[in-house]
Amino acid sequence: MNEHISIDDKLKISIKRMGINGEGIGYYNKLAIFVDQALPLEDLEVRVTEVYDNRAIAVIEEIFKPSPDRRTPFCPVYEECGGCQTQHFDYQKSLEQKRDIIIKSYERYIEKKINENIVKQTIGADNPRNYRNKASLPVQNIRGRNQMGMYARASNKFVQIKDCPIQNKLINQILSTIIHLMDKYEMDALDHKTKKGYVRSLVVRVSENMKEAQVSFIMVKRSNRIGDLVEELIRKEKNIVSVYEFINDDLKKAGYFHDAGRLIYGKETIEEKLNNQKFLLKPEAFFQLNTAQADKFYKEMKRLANLKKSEIAIDAYAGIAPVSHYIYDTAKHIYAIELDKAACESAKLSLEENHITNVTVLQSDFKRALSGLKEKKINVMFFDPPRVGLGEETINLIFEFKPKRLIYGSCNPSTLAKDLNILMKEYDLIETVPVDMFPYTSLVESVSLLTIK
Repeated sequence: MNEHISIDDKLKISIKRMGINGEGIGYYNKLAIFVDQALPLEDLEVRVTEVYDNRAIAVIEEIFKPSPDRRTPFCPVYEECGGCQTQHFDYQKSLEQKRDIIIKSYERYIEKKINENIVKQTIGADNPRNYRNKASLPVQNIRGRNQMGMYARASNKFVQIKDCPIQNKLINQILSTIIHLMDKYEMDALDHKTKKGYVRSLVVRVSENMKEAQVSFIMVKRSNRIGDLVEELIRKEKNIVSVYEFINDDLKKAGYFHDAGRLIYGKETIEEKLNNQKFLLKPEAFFQLNTAQADKFYKEMKRLANLKKSEIAIDAYAGIAPVSHYIYDTAKHIYAIELDKAACESAKLSLEENHITNVTVLQSDFKRALSGLKEKKINVMFFDPPRVGLGEETINLIFEFKPKRLIYGSCNPSTLAKDLNILMKEYDLIETVPVDMFPYTSLVESVSLLTIK
C-alpha cells in the first residue's frame, strides 16, 4: 500500500493528460492519480477512493479551474450509464487527446524512440452522434414494466435507456416499438429476482446506407406470443427485413448470441453498401459499428499498403472480409483468414455478390492458414486483431514469411505498442493514423504501416 495517501484523503492536483479509459491523470508526490471525468489543464480537489502501489483512483470534489474544453453532456443518463466516457469533453479536443494516447503508449512500451510526427492527426467523424449501427441491449422487467438499458460500468446496476444519442435514430425508434409491443403482448423481459420472463436482450442492426433493419430476440425460452408480436412489429417498422430468435437459457453466460438462431421473418441477411460494394450481414457477423468511419479506416489501410497488381496479400482476422473488398482491385490475389464460421459465410456471400474472384476465404486460425501458404510469396499482410493484439506467436510467424509491408489496424494503443516493440526488430514503423471510430468514448483506433528493414 502507498504510504503517502489513504482512502478518503482530499488532494489538490492539476490534470496533466488523459488516460486510456478517458480519465484525467494528475500527480501527487509523483504518484499518478486517475480521476474519472477530469480533463487536461484542470485544477481540482479530489477524494481518494482506491490506493495501489503505483497509482490511486479518485473522484472530483471541486473544480477550481475548469478546462475551457469542458462541455455539458448531451445524454440524460451519461453519468449513470458509462457507455460513453468523454461527452463532457469538446469533440475536436478529444481527437487531439486520442493521438496523444497513442504517442504516450509508444513512449511507454517501445524501446526505440519514436518521432511523434509518425503519428498523424486523428481522422474525426463528420457527424459524431447517432453513429452506432448496431445496439445490443439487455432488457429487464422491473415492477411489471419492460425496460431496455445498460449495466453501469463495473457494476450490475441496470440503467434504463429510452433514447441513446450515439445510436442510429432508427435503432432507437425500433427498440422503443419493441418494448411497447412486449408490454402489449405480455412477452415480458426476464425478471432477475423471480427468474420469470422470456426476453434477455434485444439486438438491432441497421444498414446506414440501405436503411434495412435486422432484429434479434435473445430469449431465455420460447414464447408462443412472439409470432403475433413480430407481425405487428413489421407492420409498424417498415425498415425491418430480417427477424431472428436465439435461445440463451444459461444465465451465467452473456445474454447475446449463443446457439444457432432461428429466422422467424424475412431474409437471412441485411444489406449494407460501402465503397460501392454490397455487404450481406447475418446477426452474428462482425461489422464495424460506425459505417462512415469504417469507410475512412479501410481507405487508410488501402492507401498505406500501396499494393501493386503483381502482389499477393493476406487479410488476417478478416471477419466478413471488408479489407479484402477494399483492396481486391489493386492486388493479384488475397487470402482472407478468419476462424468464425458465420463471418466466413457472410464474407463469401458478399464477395460473390460483388463479383470478386481473386479473394480466397480460409476458415482457419492464422498459424494453420499460413502452413498451407508456404509456397506462396506473400508481399503484404493486413491485420485487424481484437484488443489483445497480435502476440508473440503471430509475430514470429510474420518473421518467418517476411512480407515487405505490414498494415496493422488496432483498437488498443497499449497492445499495439507492445506488438510494435517486437515487430521493429525486423520492420520500420513508417506511419500511424488514428481514426476515431467511436466518438465520445475513450476507445482509440489506428492504422499503422511497417516496412521490412
